Amino acid sequence: MEKQKILIVDDSKMNRALLIDILEEQYDVAEAENGAEAISLLSRHRTDYSLLLLDIMMPEMDGFEVLAYINKYHWNDTLAVIMISADDSHANIKLAYDLGAFDYISRPFDSTIVQRRISNTMLLYARQQRLEKIIAEQFHEQENNNRLMISILSHIVEFRNGESGLHILHVNTITKYLLKQLVRLTDQYSLSKADISLISTASGLHDIGKISISDTILNKHGRLTSEEFEVIKTHSMIGANMLLDLPIEQQEAPLVKVASEICRWHHERYDGNGYPDGLKGEEIPIAAQVVALADVYDALTSERCYKKAYSHEEALKMILEGQCGAFNPILLRCLQEIADTLESELMDISSEQETENIQNIRNKIDYDRLFSYEKYTFLSRKQKDLQLLYIDSLTSVYNRRYYDEHFQDADDIQAMVIIDVDNFKYINDNYGRDAGDIVLQRIAQTVLSCVRKTDAVIRYGGDEFVIIFFSIPPDIFEKKLERIRHSVDSLIIDDCPELHMSVSLGGSYGSGTTKKLFKAADNMMYQSKNTKNKVTICFLNEDKGSRYFI
Repeated sequence: MEKQKILIVDDSKMNRALLIDILEEQYDVAEAENGAEAISLLSRHRTDYSLLLLDIMMPEMDGFEVLAYINKYHWNDTLAVIMISADDSHANIKLAYDLGAFDYISRPFDSTIVQRRISNTMLLYARQQRLEKIIAEQFHEQENNNRLMISILSHIVEFRNGESGLHILHVNTITKYLLKQLVRLTDQYSLSKADISLISTASGLHDIGKISISDTILNKHGRLTSEEFEVIKTHSMIGANMLLDLPIEQQEAPLVKVASEICRWHHERYDGNGYPDGLKGEEIPIAAQVVALADVYDALTSERCYKKAYSHEEALKMILEGQCGAFNPILLRCLQEIADTLESELMDISSEQETENIQNIRNKIDYDRLFSYEKYTFLSRKQKDLQLLYIDSLTSVYNRRYYDEHFQDADDIQAMVIIDVDNFKYINDNYGRDAGDIVLQRIAQTVLSCVRKTDAVIRYGGDEFVIIFFSIPPDIFEKKLERIRHSVDSLIIDDCPELHMSVSLGGSYGSGTTKKLFKAADNMMYQSKNTKNKVTICFLNEDKGSRYFI
């Protein structure tokens, strides 16, 4: 049986030798002579260790500083920390526990006590982790049950409402994309990943109040009378009241609170002309604002018993022109920026079985994104073997061969960007090639998340990427490059949190051949490399000159 591994961190060689002598028969023991060395070692091989024996008084980084670092990045989620010190004062012991230590052992060492305390810690920590895993599994099971019940209830509404059965999936998907784009554009709403998941799930209940509306009105062909429309409008209040009539302990659940907000206010409008309460602007909870926009977009693009479906372009035009009521301007901007992705994704959802899991749909769309670029669409799902020719195996974006065969002689490209990873040799030399591969993967996926479906992302060389844009306005082009720079600058790798990533970007915008755009973008990239983590853009055939972003 493989031994559990312990890391001893102490600047005293004699103290390390004493502990190794006590522990080496039962455990696999490693050493570090100061805190900085320990952090470096753990950043690369943290999951190898079950326990850290940490001295307090050390040069460079003392034990408390190491413990604070471990606690900040949640490394103690996977390993236990025992402090060792000759100073067993109450203040030291309290601080150690406050910073996340599991136990505290005083010197001089008693071999029996050390062995027993470490053995007990290993056992208790293993039990704690098993318990946390069970709780997490139960939580996810409950979350899945919540989604299942919401799906059942919402499909009952759809069935009575004569809808296609896909409206809830569509609203969920649109809501999720709008929220993700909203977080990229502004920090005004402080939405976490958990918040986005919660709101997207709760969106499925937005029309639950329609259960109370008679079939005669709900499925009427043709225009409703004023009286009938007033009846339809009651569904928002009815839905909210249905949720607020739940037992008090269920009303307090975050999912119910968000769902009741969405039910009541998803027909409010940003200018105050909605219903039922005439809320205006930010008086409307952001969850209800987003679902309102998602609901309107899908209602326009879907066929109903009383109307034909509008095209994607027609629906966008109607919404942006205010024909469907007023919406938050920043949400309208989000809708514009995700429009291409939405059109493709909703078409794919419509072609699948209604019971297909939303996450599977998302995974499929991510795959499609790699293979569908406007007029350069050349791969179908039945031709996935072609990815061996054109997809980079490490980063899953296009490879140099794809660039050479499909863009080398193109003359209708709008803009081009060359991206170089800053200090990549230093990363490989100091963190290892595995870390370097992770950096390239994370940067490639970050770039993909910042561009449109119609933009081609290519790994051009070892640590260089190229992006090719078609039909993009110059102001959007500038913003996308700065967003890429900022997004990469904000990346954190869990196993190496101290590793900072950045990229230098050079962009060229304007009509021209691929070679002309590439040469201009390459020159701009080298200007950015002079100071690193910068964006420099030149505009061809224009008077704007070069632009430089900090």
